[in-house]
Amino acid sequence: METKELYDEYMITSMVAGFDPVEVEFAEGTRIHCKSGKSYLDCFSGISVVNAGHRHPKVIAAAKEQLDKLVHCCTYVYYSPPAGRVAKALAEITPGSLQKSFLANSGAEAIEGAMRLAKHYTGRNEFVALTHSFHGRTYATLSITGNSGRKKQGGPFMPGVTFAPAPYKYRCPFGSETDEECAERSADQLAHAIKYMSSDNVAAFIAEPVLGEGPP
Repeated sequence: METKELYDEYMITSMVAGFDPVEVEFAEGTRIHCKSGKSYLDCFSGISVVNAGHRHPKVIAAAKEQLDKLVHCCTYVYYSPPAGRVAKALAEITPGSLQKSFLANSGAEAIEGAMRLAKHYTGRNEFVALTHSFHGRTYATLSITGNSGRKKQGGPFMPGVTFAPAPYKYRCPFGSETDEECAERSADQLAHAIKYMSSDNVAAFIAEPVLGEGPP
């Protein structure tokens, strides 16, 4: 069977409107290379997970070296030297007194961990998130996703979540002519959301580093 047929027959694809007609054979650097012989600039960076480039020689070498030693062990059952070293490296580059790390399997798990940490630290239990956002496909991350296209037939979602408009000029709901105007009006609406749509018990404000990644 062709790859498209395998997708149609065996993979859940309803969460997106459609696929680009590109079958990836391999990737290197900033480009993906397709079965047809064409290559394309990967502006997604593998959806923000290969920021060092596809098949970066140092990354490949480090992965192969580790695979020759150990594929996986549970870091809260055994002591894993690489996990200890990466936690130390993270402590050295994070600001302030941040020192402890939680190593997660995915972005969604990391965000849920951050939400639990915010609740624990503040003693509060509400969240403010932005429209046009996408944070993951787990229950809590869909609850803070401001995008109905990602959430269809999945509700009801977690209570205690309030949304404010993203200061994103391309889809600014106010019809603002400048980035500054959109940002100012969005900030006003954020204050409005906290005052009138929450119980003033907000544990965290959640925003993506790259706004607008979530639409349509």
